[in-house]
Parts: sequence; C-alpha cells; structure tokens
Amino acid sequence: MSAQTDARGQSGVRKGMSADTDSMELVELEEAALYEKAATYEKAALYEEEDDPDVRVRRDRTLARVAVVGVVLFGLVVVLAALPLLGVTYPYSRAVVPSLVDPSGALLRAFGITPVLLAVAALTVVALFRALPYGIGAVITLVVGASLTTAAVRAWAAGWVPASALPNGYVTAAVSLVCATTLVAAPRFLPMVWGLGAVGATTVCAAAIVGGSATIIGVATTLLIVLGWWAGSSAVMLHSPVAAEREAQNPFDTAALALRRMR
Repeated sequence: MSAQTDARGQSGVRKGMSADTDSMELVELEEAALYEKAATYEKAALYEEEDDPDVRVRRDRTLARVAVVGVVLFGLVVVLAALPLLGVTYPYSRAVVPSLVDPSGALLRAFGITPVLLAVAALTVVALFRALPYGIGAVITLVVGASLTTAAVRAWAAGWVPASALPNGYVTAAVSLVCATTLVAAPRFLPMVWGLGAVGATTVCAAAIVGGSATIIGVATTLLIVLGWWAGSSAVMLHSPVAAEREAQNPFDTAALALRRMR
C-alpha cells in the first residue's frame, strides 16, 4: 500500500513538473513570437524609411559632405606637405597697398577672441529660439574646430612653409562665423545670409591679402579648413528636422537616447 502511494505521489510530481515545463515552453514560444513580430515591424519600418524620398536625399547630402571633408584633407596635405617636400616654394607676403595696412589690420582685429565669442553666443541664442536640435553643438563645433585646426596647422607646418602661406586665424574666425550663421538661420533668410556673408568674407580675405597679413595660398588653406568643418557640421544639421520631429512626439526621446538605440 505504501509503495502504491509513493508511486502515485511520484507520478503526481512528474505530472506537475511536466505541466510546469509545458507552461515554460509556452511562455518561451510566446516571447519568441513577440520578438519575431517586433523584428518584422522594425524591418518594415526600415524598408519604408529607405523608400522615403526625404531619407534618400538626406543620405545623399550627408555622403556629399563627407566627400567634401575628404577632399579638404587631401588638399591641405598636398598644399602644406607634398608640394613643399617636392621643392615648391611659396612667396612671402607683402603689403599690396601700403596705405591700407592699418585699415586692413583694424578690420582683421575686429574678429578677435571677444567679438567671436559674442557672435557665437548670439548664434546659440538663435538656435535655442528656433529649437534646433544639434544647432548649438554645430555652431560651437564649426567655429571652435576651425580655429583650433588653424592654430594646429600653423604649428605643424611652421618651418618649411612661410607663415604668410599658412591659414590666417582672423580670416578663419570671420568665414567660420558666416558659415555657422547658415546652419541656424531660417530658410527664408538663407539667401540673404549667404549673399551678405559672401561679401563680408570676401572683404576680410581681401584685407588680409592687401595688408600683407596673408597670401593667396594662406587664404586658400584657411578656406579649405573652414569648408571642411562646415561640411561636417552641416551634415549633422541635416538630421536636425528628424530629431525635432522625434522630440515633438516624445520630449524625453533625445538625441542621446537615439544614439544609444543605434548602438
């Protein structure tokens, strides 16, 4: 009798364990189905995104800007390293119009550290006012990055390239501020910003050449540096509308969280 009771007890335990195992397997199957369904939705969303004309345009523009950065790096290496090593010499600067040395110097000094910082602060306020994701970072990255690159290139190439043929810090500041303005300006103001900015940048470049602060080579290397940083910063700003739409749907869904999801 005892043996039969034990056998029945063991049989009941086995049935209970079997039921638990079946329920666990059922839960695992349901979880797997949910994961598969979620993956299917993600793939469908990805395909829809790839078919979106706006996404394709944004991707093509981003790739174009990355290519510009590559061209800029190549140009700087050629002008400041390859050609001097091949024996190419660059002319030293001289005042083209001696009577304009003082006025041109005063114009260049207007783009010193303090005025540039004030201008950057004003542009960050514009980015905040327009609620542009990445706007503040793009402006600071462009202006500060171009200035630091100019200083680094001048220190690196000093000795085998005349100082007048190296990038000019004042010209870098002036042109980078113009380019930074284009990143945060409203679309309806962009033609005016580009037009007035081109006039201002041309005036500053001409002042540097006429006053003897830089040569044409120096202005060219300066423009290459600013162009590279503008291309990188504007590539980031291409994704600003996407971030704005995402944060409008969920204010807590910030760019940092989006980057974490991508990882």
